[in-house]
Amino acid sequence: MFEEQGSLRCDYLPGCLYKIWQDANEFCFTTDAVFLGNFPHLVTKAKALELGCGTGAVSMLLASRGAAHVTAVDCNANVTKLLRRSAAANGLEDRLTVVDGDIRDYKALLRPESMDLVAANPPYRNSGNVRRIGTAACHELTATLEDFFKAAAFAVRYRGRFALVQLPDRFAESMQLAFKYGLQPKRLQWVHSAADKPAWIFLMEMVKGGSRGLEVLPPLIMYDKDGCYTEQVKKYYATELPQ
Repeated sequence: MFEEQGSLRCDYLPGCLYKIWQDANEFCFTTDAVFLGNFPHLVTKAKALELGCGTGAVSMLLASRGAAHVTAVDCNANVTKLLRRSAAANGLEDRLTVVDGDIRDYKALLRPESMDLVAANPPYRNSGNVRRIGTAACHELTATLEDFFKAAAFAVRYRGRFALVQLPDRFAESMQLAFKYGLQPKRLQWVHSAADKPAWIFLMEMVKGGSRGLEVLPPLIMYDKDGCYTEQVKKYYATELPQ
C-alpha cells in the first residue's frame, strides 16, 4: 500500500505493479484473484471479460498479460468507480471498459459470443455465516454460481475459454454447470495453503464446445514449512516495489 484517503487505499497489484484503488469498507482483492488472473490461456489480441469484477484485480492482470481489451462488469457502483480510477492511473482507459450492471441481465449488457476469454471469481458461499464487509462479493446475494455460468456461456465465443476460481465443496456443482452450458473442463489446479493441508480453492479452465479431456496440473502450494511463499507463488509476486 502506498497511499490512503480515508477508507480508500491505493495498492500495487502483484506481478505487474499496476496501481489498484480499493475501499476498506468493500471486499479487497486476495491471492485467489492473483492466481485467477495468471491462470487462463490468452490468445493473441484477446478480448476478455471479467464477470463480477469488484475493484478489477483480475481484469488488470489480464491486461498486463497482453489482453487487447478487457470488459469488467459489476453491480456495485462503489467498486466500479474505483476501477475506473485505477484504469486511469495506469493508462488503461482505452483497453479496459467498466460496465455497471447485474450479470443476470447479461443479454442486455453483453454481445453473444464476443469474448475469447471470460474469467470469474464468483461469491464462494451460498450458506453459512455472512461477512459484514464485502457481503455480496462473498455470498450469493445478487447472483448465483449458475448465473455466472449462464453469462459466461453466452458471452464467450465457440472454442473460447471460461476460467473460474471456487471452493472445493462447490467443485461437483461447477462440473455439472459446465456440462449443462456446453463448457468442457480442460485444465484444473487445486490450491493448498501448505503441502499437508487440504485444498482451499481450485482453478478451472473450460472451453466452449471443447472436446473431452481434462489436464490436472500439479497442485499449487502457497507456503513452505517455514511459512514463506513457495517458489510457485513467488513468481506471481516477483516484481520489485518502486522505491
